[in-house]
Amino acid sequence: MNRQTATVVATLTVRVPLGASGSLVDGAARVVDRTGAVARLEELTVRTVAPGLNDTTVDCRVRFEPADDASDERVRARLEDGVGVLAVEAVDSVEGDPPVVDTDPVRTG
Repeated sequence: MNRQTATVVATLTVRVPLGASGSLVDGAARVVDRTGAVARLEELTVRTVAPGLNDTTVDCRVRFEPADDASDERVRARLEDGVGVLAVEAVDSVEGDPPVVDTDPVRTG
């Protein structure tokens, strides 16, 4: 029997330290990954960026497989308790695959 894996979409604001290795997206993904709410991060989209003296505040939308079958409220609480998470705006469970993104055709030769 195949069990469909739950997917969560959340909108949150995180702090990425200045000088962190990798890109700003990598830094924001590390903050979200470390919360304990995430089993596998599928996608992170940066919505806004606000540079600061010691860090950069990143408002982002993330799509991930949760660490367990917890309710949206429990996932939200875990995200809010994460180090570097400033605010959690929304948390919603979704079903099915993510929407298909239209891309330009690949040109060869």
